[in-house]
Amino acid sequence: ELDIHGFTLVGKADRMDRDATGGLVVVDYKTGAPPTTPQVETGLAPQLALEAAMAKRGAFPGVAAGAPLAGLLYVQLSGGRTPGQEKPVKLDAEEAASNAYEGLAKLIHKFADEKTPYLSRPRPMFESRFGDYDHLARVQEWSAGGEDGE
Repeated sequence: ELDIHGFTLVGKADRMDRDATGGLVVVDYKTGAPPTTPQVETGLAPQLALEAAMAKRGAFPGVAAGAPLAGLLYVQLSGGRTPGQEKPVKLDAEEAASNAYEGLAKLIHKFADEKTPYLSRPRPMFESRFGDYDHLARVQEWSAGGEDGE
């Protein structure tokens, strides 16, 4: 757990390794396609970087606060010809963790303002066919217009 402005971030890392210099490599196993480096960098896929931020702040047992971060790594476990294919995130782990933490803190601060709307589909181009909050936003009702403008 990690407290950010009264908000509790809870996470469980799949794995943490140490590299040859003693730096932490935060590892996440994926059965499907792992997020790309640009998705991690822009905050569209913040999980791994937030786990690194938690590790940096000593939120995991056995990991001291301030431990140096050496890398972020996805391991794709989809079977096939290359089992356990490693997909490193090509970013500086310290910077990615810091950016993810700061980004989350900004969102928490923003949504603490009661005037900030909660969008049911903040990035519709990345949504699946049905969103978790579509029923509350009445998405089906609003998007069911007829051809003649009804």
